[in-house]
Amino acid sequence: MSLRAIVTDKAFRYLVLTGAGVAVANLVTTYLKNGQVDVAGSVIQFTIVGVIAVPLVGYWNFMDRRAERE
Repeated sequence: MSLRAIVTDKAFRYLVLTGAGVAVANLVTTYLKNGQVDVAGSVIQFTIVGVIAVPLVGYWNFMDRRAERE
């Protein structure tokens, strides 16, 4: 499956948006608790979500196509 097909997938968009929302919430919570902005932690968290989402959505689409063939 191509990366373009994965990026246009609705599940991938939802996973990335959820990851971005959690990263922003973590950033705000850290700022309110410590008074410091942890941008590096939020970027790492968002990157990890993106890295996990690509193979996960690829696997979901593979299994969906496999189920349709059977």
